[in-house]
Amino acid sequence: MISVAEIAAAIEFVRGLRVAHGALLACPVSRLQVRFRLGYQHACRLAAALEAQGFWEIVVTPSGLRGARLK
Repeated sequence: MISVAEIAAAIEFVRGLRVAHGALLACPVSRLQVRFRLGYQHACRLAAALEAQGFWEIVVTPSGLRGARLK
């Protein structure tokens, strides 16, 4: 279960990344895993929650790399 506090913390983290790296983030699930010390499945659920709230959209680049386009 993803808590509201986790989502809020993830949004703040990603906003900071956007300032530093722009609107397309590479490896968003891995970034969440490392920053919040999460397992892969939990990080995937958190990424999906961010996508469901319209915060970002998970995309696959032409080279096959997964990324997140911030909205």
